[in-house]
Amino acid sequence: MKIGIMCATQQELDPLLARLQNKRTTERLMRSFVTGEYAGLTVTAVIGGVGKVNGAITAQELITGFGAEKIIFTGLAGGLDETVRIGDVIIGAEILHHDLDMKLMENDQFPGMPTDFFRGDPELLALCQGLGQNLRFGRIVTGEAFITAKERDGIIQRFHPQCVDMESAAVAQVCWFFGTPLLVIRALSDNADEELEGAYEENGRWTSVSALQVVFRLLEALGRQS
Repeated sequence: MKIGIMCATQQELDPLLARLQNKRTTERLMRSFVTGEYAGLTVTAVIGGVGKVNGAITAQELITGFGAEKIIFTGLAGGLDETVRIGDVIIGAEILHHDLDMKLMENDQFPGMPTDFFRGDPELLALCQGLGQNLRFGRIVTGEAFITAKERDGIIQRFHPQCVDMESAAVAQVCWFFGTPLLVIRALSDNADEELEGAYEENGRWTSVSALQVVFRLLEALGRQS
């Protein structure tokens, strides 16, 4: 089974690269795609970069260029629910754009595309059940800017999400087009209500490892199935 794994930044990906065996690197689209083996699976891991366009082109290359049969997108996010805490890991059951009215896709140009949200792959979601005590299954929203206190309340009122990021909905849209199963696994580095740079730097390293621990356990579960 071929698995594509995406992160937005180097610190989010490094612990995974350290565990891959028999690695080889392919340079495409100004990115380093690292292919190796883990738990009996062929894994291609890549830093996609920040933002929707970066996420979309990287997902498409994993699917069309590297034959990824499933994609896991992991990294950091900002918490948008009063019940979540920094360090919690959010599994994307529902993923949508918060800065795009998805009902605009309800026309002949996008036949059959969801107009409310994209769903995480049911089989991958089921495999995640029981993988960790701090896992939360819920809604992830995506937009092209870091969210701070000024924007936070409006997004919560409109969408009731657990967290916000800058890539996942675009990746989900690409995966929908290609029929590729997707799971988004995000660790909370901040609450999107403070000085983001300081919180991101202070919490990002240990929280991204929390998300990757879930990724490792998920890959091992997939390996036992293959």
